[in-house]
Amino acid sequence: MLERRKSQRFKVGNGHFIIHSRNVGKIEDISMGGLCCSCINEDLDPAAEDTIDIRCLKNNMYLEKMGIDILETEITSGASIFNVFTRICHLRFQKLTGDQLHQLNNFILHNALGRRDYSAYRIEYQANQNI
Repeated sequence: MLERRKSQRFKVGNGHFIIHSRNVGKIEDISMGGLCCSCINEDLDPAAEDTIDIRCLKNNMYLEKMGIDILETEITSGASIFNVFTRICHLRFQKLTGDQLHQLNNFILHNALGRRDYSAYRIEYQANQNI
């Protein structure tokens, strides 16, 4: 997939999920501009301009009704012991409120893995400047 993200992306560990009205998925990576997730139901393509919830089991963070736009999806064989097929979804956040941007910023600050070449100010700046 062609790299289109303008904001720095961050890997997250296990226990971070998206919840759609008819599907559940594991977050693979996330940025202030969107996320990549692997969803269980490979037959379901979320509708454009739909919403998702983001849930973190580790620290009970819950972000509600995050507006999304689908950039691309693909079906791939799963990495689970059942070898089921999954749908990889590349989603862009759309029409987030100031409160949702703040929650997303906190989610990334508390859940990003590995080296963190960022500050809370830099992430919030990226969101406010739409970069």
